[in-house]
Amino acid sequence: MADKVKSIQPGPIFYDVFLVYLRVIGTNLKDWCAPHGVTATNAKSAATGGWNGTKARALRQKMIDEVGEETFLRLYTERLRREAA
Repeated sequence: MADKVKSIQPGPIFYDVFLVYLRVIGTNLKDWCAPHGVTATNAKSAATGGWNGTKARALRQKMIDEVGEETFLRLYTERLRREAA
């Protein structure tokens, strides 16, 4: 599974997949960030690739783990297919 997750790239699709997940579970980015010790601005920058250091990569992995690696990959891949169509 780790190889598949490496194919997920930060960017608008990554960010959208995570935001949709948060909406489905009834929360938002700001509320998710508070217990994780990051600001919504930093989380958005990490998700979209504007911030790409070690901490940003760890935060993206937290986001993926929150959704579940398989689920995130499936949603991400489906979104890529729709964008390409």
